[in-house]
Amino acid sequence: MNVKMDHIVISSGNPEQMKDFYIKYLGAVADSEGTVLCFKGGFRIKLMPRGPMSGSRSLPNSSGVQTLVSLAFRLGSRKRVNILTSRLVLEGHEVICEPHLSGSSHYSSSVYDPEGNIVELIA
Repeated sequence: MNVKMDHIVISSGNPEQMKDFYIKYLGAVADSEGTVLCFKGGFRIKLMPRGPMSGSRSLPNSSGVQTLVSLAFRLGSRKRVNILTSRLVLEGHEVICEPHLSGSSHYSSSVYDPEGNIVELIA
């Protein structure tokens, strides 16, 4: 079986702000309605406006804890990870983890997107 990730859906209180973040920093291209973000390689993020019918879901038995979204983007080099992380810091975004090399030679940093989802930047 050949399985390939096609898209994910992220519930958003401010889809316009989310769209701008992913376009500005990660090179997404929005569809004509601005609700689907397309990335090189064919992966897509669908932004679903949060409302009474589409509110974020809680994890089972979690007393209202919101679901966690964590996305990883491969940038292709350590230099690109460093540059984008520095740019995000300079423009006021919160960094979770500065660029570093893990034990498995995995070089990455992590930041929050405008809605608190974790965005990992990988070399």
